[in-house]
Amino acid sequence: MSYQVAPKLTKAAGNHMQLTSNHFLLKFKHKEVYRYDVSMTHHLLTKDGEKTRDMCKGARDDAAILERQRRCLALMNAAYDVAVFAAEHTAFIYDNSKTLFSSAKLNEHLCAQIKLEGKQLPQRFKTHSRLSKGFYIVNISPVSTNHKFFIDDLKNAIETDDPLGQDHTLRQFYEILTNQDAINMNSYMIFYGNLYDNTDGKIGLKKKLREARNLISGISKGARIVEGTKGSLVAALVLDSKKSTFFDDSNPNNLVGNVQDLLNLAPNRPGNKERLNDRDRLAILKYLKDLRVYHLKHPDNDFVISTVSREPLSELTFEIGSRRISVLDYHKQSGVRILYPNWPAVVVQGPRGPSYFPIEVLGVCRGQRVPISKQTPQQMAATINDCACRPHVRYREILKNLEGLKLAPSCRNAYLASFGVTVDATPMKVTGHRRAAPRIIYGYNNATQYNDVKGNWMGGQYIHPAKIPKWYMVYDGIDGGAVRQFVKILSDAMKRKGMTVGTPDCQQLSVAQLDSFMGGISKSMKEKKMPSAFLLFADRSDDSHSLLKMYEAKHQVLTQHLKAQTVLDCLEPRKKLTVENICNKINCKNFGLNYAVQPGDHAKNLYLGKGDVMVVGYDVSHPEPQPPHERRLGIAPSTPSVVGFSFNGAQHPDAFIGDYEFCEPRQERVDILEERIKWMLSVYEKNRKSLPARIVIVRDGVSEGQLSMVLNHEFDAIKNGAEAYKKGYKPKFLLVTTTKRHQKRFFAETQNGVDNPMPLTVVDETVVRADLTEFFMQAHKAIKGTAKMPCYTVLYNELQMNMDEIQSFLMSLCFEHQIVNSPISIPEPVYQADEWAKRGHDNVLAFFRSMESLKNPDGTPLLKKFMIQVEGAGDCEPAMQYDWRRISKMMGYRGKNLESTRANA
Repeated sequence: MSYQVAPKLTKAAGNHMQLTSNHFLLKFKHKEVYRYDVSMTHHLLTKDGEKTRDMCKGARDDAAILERQRRCLALMNAAYDVAVFAAEHTAFIYDNSKTLFSSAKLNEHLCAQIKLEGKQLPQRFKTHSRLSKGFYIVNISPVSTNHKFFIDDLKNAIETDDPLGQDHTLRQFYEILTNQDAINMNSYMIFYGNLYDNTDGKIGLKKKLREARNLISGISKGARIVEGTKGSLVAALVLDSKKSTFFDDSNPNNLVGNVQDLLNLAPNRPGNKERLNDRDRLAILKYLKDLRVYHLKHPDNDFVISTVSREPLSELTFEIGSRRISVLDYHKQSGVRILYPNWPAVVVQGPRGPSYFPIEVLGVCRGQRVPISKQTPQQMAATINDCACRPHVRYREILKNLEGLKLAPSCRNAYLASFGVTVDATPMKVTGHRRAAPRIIYGYNNATQYNDVKGNWMGGQYIHPAKIPKWYMVYDGIDGGAVRQFVKILSDAMKRKGMTVGTPDCQQLSVAQLDSFMGGISKSMKEKKMPSAFLLFADRSDDSHSLLKMYEAKHQVLTQHLKAQTVLDCLEPRKKLTVENICNKINCKNFGLNYAVQPGDHAKNLYLGKGDVMVVGYDVSHPEPQPPHERRLGIAPSTPSVVGFSFNGAQHPDAFIGDYEFCEPRQERVDILEERIKWMLSVYEKNRKSLPARIVIVRDGVSEGQLSMVLNHEFDAIKNGAEAYKKGYKPKFLLVTTTKRHQKRFFAETQNGVDNPMPLTVVDETVVRADLTEFFMQAHKAIKGTAKMPCYTVLYNELQMNMDEIQSFLMSLCFEHQIVNSPISIPEPVYQADEWAKRGHDNVLAFFRSMESLKNPDGTPLLKKFMIQVEGAGDCEPAMQYDWRRISKMMGYRGKNLESTRANA
């Protein structure tokens, strides 16, 4: 079913302030531009006939994308040399893929079917072992719709019956135009809207990090059409400083040097007798898997690493014809000097089986970002620290990249000049306003005062203190005396907050012993009919957290994990805040509530305490794409997408609870919502003895292009599920999306220079969409770095709320976190949904790790019992897949003891 997008609301009232955005106004002449589709194919004659390859498509890893861009640009330039398909002064811009814009109409007869072969090929193709063969066809043809348009026709670009179905041609033109100098000069590595310095630090930062990684700076860029001032539409370029971690591709010792850096080995250390232990091999595997490398003697030969061998290189053999030969001897015969025969070999899984390469013969292809899954928590923390910069530094970096892209008026940019476009050097000013903070109510109806400068408040006794009948203090690798001292400090703090707790059962156990121990607790709970039990576990391991949480889901025993250092820190008198935060978590986990939130006057009608409003947040966490060799071999993906849910369905209206569910990998659209909303309503009704008359849905993490999916598919499922829950039940809905995945920034210019806006600041004019309700809202105070205001979009407003009411209500949800005495950056149900999705992801990984070595009596993997047949599986597609519904039921919280409490606090 299709829904009409909610009408745009007028801006809210408030105390106004002047802010500086990162939007740079685009100015242009009244000029017509032409748009063309581009296709490029490589044709090879083989003994089996002609083979055709699309040069604009291919592998999706970073290095492959950059190389494909370079090849497409080279082919386009060669095609123009062969068939001069444009008049003398015609300018054209090309995205190095499938789209080209020109300042005048091209000669369509000349630019159709341009054939390139032999001497006509780009120079770098002529010396390439594969690209030099056969011929190429370049076809440039007018697009079927919107072939020509005026670059200043902003009104036509956004006027449509469906604001969610806009034609983005004009915005695409602005984005490619402002990239073009960087494309031709190769000064930036371009990954869609993210551009990174490709000049080894001449434009931006390139910092060498530990463990064979580099931090490279750049810019996140996009074009928007916004409402402007006085109702006049304007186009703007949005620029935000960006930093990412890359694999080191410039080590003088190539891949060997990377491995040495990774393992902290001396570069000149002899390796003939050095054999790596299992921990080092796993570190190498994690670093190298899915990395694109090239052969040092044959740079044209690049490939993605599938894995590394379990055995050292010196023990590997393979068959050539009818004889077996040592991998070591084979490469020595090829003139390779093997310095590390006891290191594992790089393995590439091809259609004919594995190929083995010594690490010594390989180099790292340029421009590969390090995915989050390959970074340790310590590396992530260090990277976040490196990326966080104060507002004045970020502002300066944005202006520096404006010049680096040759977009500032002081720079000569032939492409901008040819199309009659200029970019303002001064970012757009906007008017923001501040909302009033909601009231925070603690026990005995004591209201606490929000500190407007510090952005926090003083805590008090809990409004709903937990009663913990039985709890356990389990520890490993910590002195028992220190643990008992910690327990005394923590118990006293919990009692001061009003909680009812007894003396814990203290035991020293390793994480490996927790499964059976928690199983015993669960059994005892059932026998004694105890509603819950709580286990606090402290140790020094980096790997125990995911196992502990998997055991929690399995046995339905509440757990909290502390690092050993945190326990020791709490023994110091000055660490009272740390102890309080631990208490806050324990109370929330054990069916308690720390405080209640009363929104500002504008949202009094939607006060959660009234008990007739259910707020639902949900988010999707995706795994990384499955490696190509696994897809080629028909291996079923072992990591699902995870949908996290959160809603205020506990006994207290302010308490948010939730769960997660596993889905097919990389599936953005959520198809389980109809079933899940029924579960939420059943829990709500069980705990409150009534059903909500109003339901607020907050969807996190969707892009502009996915808004239609959210409204017309996901929301439709939620609405249908709610109305089908009980005959005659028809709640009213408000649907809002929120995301921090955008490029927009706002700065306050103070007497001391550029700074962050104050907490509770809202921007709802000038740089927002003109065709629907959009605003930016900062509830929190940025502790470090530059604040980012989440973007909110109102898609469905059956509650007929105005802008003030919506902003005030969503602001109050940012105060519902309960763990710290300050607001968070996004509404609590969205935050918790994201945390539930992460919890599900970690739990399923822990589940697979715990099961991978277990076998059935017949010797088959025990995991096979969790697989089902795939109907209609094609060639190279898995015949079996994991039964994610069954695994969700086994590992989730729905319908179990802990479904009505915030287990993930």
